[in-house]
Amino acid sequence: MNKSQLIDKIAADADISKAAAGRVLDAFMGSVSDALKDGDEVAL
Repeated sequence: MNKSQLIDKIAADADISKAAAGRVLDAFMGSVSDALKDGDEVAL
């Protein structure tokens, strides 16, 4: 699954626009990236 497919899935499952789903995914990935850069553990 690539980023575009994941955005489509989030949008469909959450009943939101693809633009909103893209912003959600970007915010999520940014948060995970920041945590990893800080040496924090990320468990999904």
